Amino acid sequence: MMTDFNKYRNVSLKHETYSKLDRLSKTITPGIQISISKTIEALVSDRLANPKKQGVINGYKKIV
Repeated sequence: MMTDFNKYRNVSLKHETYSKLDRLSKTITPGIQISISKTIEALVSDRLANPKKQGVINGYKKIV
């Protein structure tokens, strides 16, 4: 089965940003590592739900 190009998009990231997302993927849902795409979805959803929140993601401090 082929990817539905109407449903998905690609994104290019710097290696440093990808590494940060990898670390976040292990902390957003404690005890469960989620995919990079699900991590991005969670971060975007969280930011849209809480636009004034700075530096904290689902109760976790931002990784620098």
